[in-house]
Amino acid sequence: MVSTGAKIGFGVVGLAVVVGGGWAALSATSNNDATPKAVNVGSFKGDYTNSKAAIKGGNLTVTYPGQAASPITFAGYTEFAQWAAAQQQLQPAGNNSLFYTDKNGKIISSGPAKLKVDKDAKTVTITLRDNLKWSDGKAVTAKDVEFSLETLSTNTVASGNFTEAYTKIKGLTDFQNGKSKSISGIKFDDGEDGKKLTVSYTSLPAAVNWGDGVPAYALPYHDLKDVSAKTIDTSKKVTKTPLSFGPFKVSSVSSDSTVKYVRNSDYWGKQAKLKTITYYVNQDQSKLENDLSKQKFDIVTTAPATLWKNGNTPVLSKYNNAKGYAATGQADAGYWELYFNLGHADSKGTSIQDRSTPLQDANVRKAVGYAQNVGAVVAKYGNGLRVTTNTLVSKSETKKLFYDKNVKGYQAKANGDIKKAGSLLEKAGYKKDSDGYYAKDGKRLTLTYLARSGRSTAESEAKAYIAAWKAAGIEVKLYQDKLVDAATWQSIVLSAKNNDWDITDGGWGEGTVPTFDQLWSKNAAYNFGHVTSAALTKNLTDTQNSTSDASLIKNIKAFQKLVVDKEAYTIPTYTNIDVQLVNGRVKGWTNAPVNDLYAKLSVTSNKLTTSGNPRK
Repeated sequence: MVSTGAKIGFGVVGLAVVVGGGWAALSATSNNDATPKAVNVGSFKGDYTNSKAAIKGGNLTVTYPGQAASPITFAGYTEFAQWAAAQQQLQPAGNNSLFYTDKNGKIISSGPAKLKVDKDAKTVTITLRDNLKWSDGKAVTAKDVEFSLETLSTNTVASGNFTEAYTKIKGLTDFQNGKSKSISGIKFDDGEDGKKLTVSYTSLPAAVNWGDGVPAYALPYHDLKDVSAKTIDTSKKVTKTPLSFGPFKVSSVSSDSTVKYVRNSDYWGKQAKLKTITYYVNQDQSKLENDLSKQKFDIVTTAPATLWKNGNTPVLSKYNNAKGYAATGQADAGYWELYFNLGHADSKGTSIQDRSTPLQDANVRKAVGYAQNVGAVVAKYGNGLRVTTNTLVSKSETKKLFYDKNVKGYQAKANGDIKKAGSLLEKAGYKKDSDGYYAKDGKRLTLTYLARSGRSTAESEAKAYIAAWKAAGIEVKLYQDKLVDAATWQSIVLSAKNNDWDITDGGWGEGTVPTFDQLWSKNAAYNFGHVTSAALTKNLTDTQNSTSDASLIKNIKAFQKLVVDKEAYTIPTYTNIDVQLVNGRVKGWTNAPVNDLYAKLSVTSNKLTTSGNPRK
C-alpha cells in the first residue's frame, strides 16, 4: 500500500506513504485488456473523450504537484519508490511490474508475464513473455525476478515494500537472516537466463490470485549486480539511468527529478503513440495555477484539494472544464487515519505494545476518535474533494469486494460527538477537573499531536482538531509546539522507539488487495503505533490462511471491524476524490483500470489548448 503525502502503503505489491497531504504505500496499477468503463464520482466524469484525430508522435507534459520544501527523488524502479509521487512517476515505464490485473485487481494473463497457481503443490509458476526485453535490448530473465525479490527482502529502502506474505516462500526467511545464499523456494525451470521460474511456498498466501506473496517485479541483474547493495537505491544506475520493459524508457533525469521519457523500441507491446513524456514531481503546488495559466502541463495527475478553491474563490477549479482543460475524477484508492503510539520495536524490528500511556485503554482511543471534528474540518478545508470515511478500505472501484459498509467508524457527527467521548472517558475512570479537562488519579489526560506541514491549511486544520479535543475535555498539544515536515515526521514514526508523540495522521495508498500485513503485523515496518494483540495476529493469520476468495473477503471485513469499531487501534478519518486536469489536446485519458495507459495516450495538436471547455 502507499502512504499519501509520501511513503508507500499496503497490499500485494507494497506500500506507499503520503507526505504533504499524505501517506505512504506502494500500489500496483490495476489493468485490464477489455475496454473498461470509467466511473463518474461526485460531479466529475471518469474520463475525457477527444474526438479529434491524433497527430503522429507528439510530446506530453505531466505533473504530480509536489512540495518545494520536501522534494521527491526519482526512484528508477518500484522496489525503491517509497512515496506515492515516486510511484506515479514510474507509470510511463510500466513500474517494472510483471502482471496485468482485471477490474477487481486479480492477475490476468495478458501482461508481461503469466501466472499459474497450483494449490495442491503450493506453487506458482511465472512465465515471462519470450519477447520481454529491457530497454538496452537484453532479455528480461527469471534471474531478474529473483533479484527483485532478494532486493525487497534485504535492502533497507526496498524492504518498506516487502509484505509478510513473501515469508511463506520456502527459504526466504533463511535468506533474509543470512543463513543461506539463495532462496531455496525459487526454481529456475529453464535456467537463470530462462523465462520461467517456479516459486514454492510453505502455504499459499490467501490472495495469491491477486499477487499477494508473488514476486511481481523484475530488476535488471545484468545492469545492477555490481552495484553495492548499501547504496543501490541512490546509485546512478537507479536514479539516473534505469532500464525499462514498459512502453517508455528514461532518457534523462534532471537535478530536480524531472524525468524525460522516450519510446522504448524494445517494448513487447504495441508501440506507444507519443514520442516523449516529461514528468514533473517537484513543481511547487503554490505555483500550479500560474503554470496552468501558461499551459505548462498537459496533465495534472492530482489537483491538490487545498488549491481547488480559496474559500468561495475558484483557484484550480477555474480550470474545471474551462480555459482549455477538462477535469476528471475518481475515488482515491486510499484513506487517512489517526494513529496512536502504543509501543516500540525491538532490535529485530518486532513491535511490542508496552508503552505507558492512557491510550492503552480502548475507551480512551475511542473517545479521541469521537471527539475529533473531521467532518467539519473536511467541509471547511477540503474544497469538496475530501470526504469522511469509516473504515480502512477505500471506495475505489477495485476495492468493492473488500469494503465493509457495516463498519460504523467515528465520523457520524461532523463537529465530533462530545457526549459520547465523555461517556467513554468516564467509563475509563476519568472525571473532569476544574479547568474542564478529564483527569484520572490526579493526572490530566494530555496528548502530544505529531502533525505534519505540507499543505497551506495544515496548521489551521491541526488547530481545529486541537480545539475540538479541548471542547471534549481532552488536552492536546503539538509536538514541540509546531508542525513537522515530511522527512522529520517519517524519521519519527519509523523510529523503533519514540515516546515524544501520542497521536499522528497517516495516509495510505492501496495495493491490489488489502491484506494489511504490511501495515499491521508485528514485524511490519509501517506498524506506526506498534500495535500487537492475539486477536489481531489471529485475524492476519486467518486472512493469509483463507482457503477461498469468499473466506478471504470475510476475514478482511472482520479485520476492519476489529481494528476500527471494537479496539479503535486507529481512527479512519477521510479519503479523497482525486481530480485530474487534462488539456483539451490530450486523447485517450481515462481513470478506468487500463493497462499501460501512457502507451495509449496521444495528442491532437502540437500546441496546448488555451481556452474554452474541451468537452464542448
